[in-house]
Amino acid sequence: MGSLVRVLNAVFWVAAALLVVSLALADFMTGLFGDGGAQVVTAVLMVVVVMCSGAIALYEFRLNPLEDTERGEWTGRQLFYALVFTITFFVAFLYILTVIF
Repeated sequence: MGSLVRVLNAVFWVAAALLVVSLALADFMTGLFGDGGAQVVTAVLMVVVVMCSGAIALYEFRLNPLEDTERGEWTGRQLFYALVFTITFFVAFLYILTVIF
């Protein structure tokens, strides 16, 4: 399971970096792939970030259950991946709906 999480972690960071670059260079992406193509590339990168961050957050919560902590604190990795998952989930949900319709 640890090697799968390492692979997911690497995929997450690559997809997150590409997502930031694609959002920063949206005009260049539109010229390169066309309007629909740039939206599809961004949507796919968002889905990859959501899936990887959700899987890593789930792994972290199973690795460090809240019952075993002294006062129910989250670790830094749990907090980071849970926040990334939550934010990108809702943004991706709205963005993918705009791409489809």
